[in-house]
Amino acid sequence: MSYQQSPLVDEYIAQFSGDTKERLEWMRAAIQATFPKTIEDISYGIPTYRPAPERRGIVHFGAAKDHLALYGIIEAKKDHVSHELIAPYRTGKGTLQFKHDEKLPKHTIRTILAYHAGKFDM
Repeated sequence: MSYQQSPLVDEYIAQFSGDTKERLEWMRAAIQATFPKTIEDISYGIPTYRPAPERRGIVHFGAAKDHLALYGIIEAKKDHVSHELIAPYRTGKGTLQFKHDEKLPKHTIRTILAYHAGKFDM
């Protein structure tokens, strides 16, 4: 199976403008590159990436008034390098927030997504 893009996610991103829209488009592309064998969908009102139809999403993202967030991220063990990368952005179990008024840490996000992808047998 190869990546399946959804027009629903196009509509979700189109709701936003300016920097927020650009950040969402970048996040989408980063997830697509990291999870090339997923199905893009909307679940709970935000973009979701599933390994197969009707399966639970393995990563999600969305925008709020003051931040962009990644959801469903697997927590790294305290002795793993990803734990230190995740810590400044962690706001809840599996949730990472990136404030709109701060530069998007693209390298860090790619590293976190790669770690997360390594936990799934796809």
